[in-house]
Amino acid sequence: MKIGFYPKMAVSGMRKNGRLYMPYLVTCILMVCIYYVMHFLGNSGVMNGIPGGHTAVEIMAYGTYILVLFALVFLFYTHSSLIKGRKKEFGLYSILGMNKHNLGKIILFETLITWAVSLLFGLAAGIALSKIAELGFTRLIEVPARYSFSISGVSVVMTVAVFSMIFLLIFLNSVRQVRFSSPIELVRADKAGEKPPKANWVVGVLGLVLLGAGYYIALKIEQPMSALMWFLVAVMLIILGTYLVLIAGSVILCKMLQKNKAYYYKTNHFVSVSSMTYRMKRNGAGLASICILFTMVLVMLSSTSALYAGSEDCLNIRYPNEIGAFACKYGYDEGLDGLGEKLDADLKEAAQEQGATVTNNKTYYEYSVSGYLENSKLDISLNSLTDMAFIDYDKVAQILFIDVEEYNRVFGHHEIVSSGQALVGTKKNIEIGNVLTIGDVPFDVVGRIDDQITEIDPAAEGSASPGVFMIVNDVNAVAQNFTKYTDYDGAPMLAWFWNCRFDTGLDAEGQIALADTLEEKLESELEGLGFSNYYCESHEGERGDFVSTFGGLLFLGVLLSMIFLVSCVVIIYYKQVSEGFEDQTRFEIMQKVGMTKEDIKKSINSQMLTVFLIPVIFACIHLVVVLPLVHKLLMLFGLFSMSHLVLTACICAAACVLFYALIYKLTSQVYYKIVA
Repeated sequence: MKIGFYPKMAVSGMRKNGRLYMPYLVTCILMVCIYYVMHFLGNSGVMNGIPGGHTAVEIMAYGTYILVLFALVFLFYTHSSLIKGRKKEFGLYSILGMNKHNLGKIILFETLITWAVSLLFGLAAGIALSKIAELGFTRLIEVPARYSFSISGVSVVMTVAVFSMIFLLIFLNSVRQVRFSSPIELVRADKAGEKPPKANWVVGVLGLVLLGAGYYIALKIEQPMSALMWFLVAVMLIILGTYLVLIAGSVILCKMLQKNKAYYYKTNHFVSVSSMTYRMKRNGAGLASICILFTMVLVMLSSTSALYAGSEDCLNIRYPNEIGAFACKYGYDEGLDGLGEKLDADLKEAAQEQGATVTNNKTYYEYSVSGYLENSKLDISLNSLTDMAFIDYDKVAQILFIDVEEYNRVFGHHEIVSSGQALVGTKKNIEIGNVLTIGDVPFDVVGRIDDQITEIDPAAEGSASPGVFMIVNDVNAVAQNFTKYTDYDGAPMLAWFWNCRFDTGLDAEGQIALADTLEEKLESELEGLGFSNYYCESHEGERGDFVSTFGGLLFLGVLLSMIFLVSCVVIIYYKQVSEGFEDQTRFEIMQKVGMTKEDIKKSINSQMLTVFLIPVIFACIHLVVVLPLVHKLLMLFGLFSMSHLVLTACICAAACVLFYALIYKLTSQVYYKIVA
């Protein structure tokens, strides 16, 4: 055969199957474009030197890994649907004399053409849109924009390398499908699955069990730390459960509709239900994919939008004062009280030298121990990795002891606590009885100060582990009871925390400069004294990191949501096209026995409505269930308002459902044109 024969066959086949190839090419181009933009923002250095840019760059770099994984899985999925539509054509080529080696060459050139077109147009679009994306990105994270245009050679090379590998794997998979099929099997590929599937109750029950387990985890989690650990487990269980339930449940649904004579024996229901029954096992997997993608879009947009919209509130909660300083040392030292007073005086003096007017001063110290809190008893003896591997992290708690005189002086209270007593407060769902035992030391709980916890620590509700504040009579005497406890490395469990925060009346630049000066002061005072950590920060100095983090997450959420929505559209489109070709013969027969085009349209609308509602309903249920778990994760960022998250989720859900309905309406026209 001539050298140009196989390329011509490849081009001819792609052109004749344009209805299948065009959406696939558009998807590949979009994947390449988005990947280049993400890599450009995350690795090209355009954010170097920009305040808060480092965090945003890390988020974009992380997004590229997510996109590569998703592109690999999804392009495999869509290309499998495409190859299935081509198998009959390949089978005819085999009957006419082509061997598997010849068919492999045609597939090779089709893959090369797709690879070249995707990279050429995808990179061109990515390079053209990269500047717009950069400007939008910098606007979201509120940093100065750069108006010079650049092309990242590293991003171009990485994009070519990544998608070359993906297309190579797709080519090998396509050759495998054709190589291990006989010509007759290829010709009859579009007739596969004509036998009505049986309702598999075992699969359905297993799916419900997995789905129920995922829901249980999502609803049971109380603490942010546990939410962080169990989130992926819950997500995987829900995804697997959704696939199994929709694969088995959709078959069962069709069987139930067939048994309902009042519903089934109607013109607009009879054909649609019969058609769905034959392919519902495969159709269920497609519906599950749509449902999962739709759920991911809802969760990502809801969470990132809520974070970005509430970024100012999160910043104010995490940094309630203009200046904050912190120091930590493990173990007990009777000289720490005097050191704390000296640090406070030195920092205030340094602040006044910088022109600051010190107000709202909240400076105090506390001792802390951590352990396993259950039944009003904190076990501090869990000091091995083996023990920690089998405990419930919802019950890992940090106890913070504050002297009652310090508490009254700093926060303006007039509490009286005797020896062996304590005022107890927490923002977590922890049951505490009349006696709280820490290690082997019991404390009579003489009052609760839950409402005053935010005075001490405004971000206490979002801490990774539950924090229990105890106001005691003599904090130094109490602390000496816990000097014997050590962790698995032999380090003391007891820690001394010094906290200082105040306002200055300075502008943003003045606050940032003062924080730098005070941190140098802390370093000169504490260096060599065995402190594990100390720092000074400012409200305005941390603003850039907050905005860049939340803005970067929103930008990444929007980009990935675009990919997932487009992928959802492609799945729906291929689903409509493949089902249209499958139903074409059936509707032709029905028209010959008297079914009108109006009846066909009613039947199609009935089928579309049934299929349309399933993924939407499941996705909304998933969103409602996982939203409390998402809220626990967002609390780690300082977003405590559940109502704010729910409102954002409702707006995102309404917008996505409208978009989904529009796409389904448009793609149903493709189905109608094929069968009518």
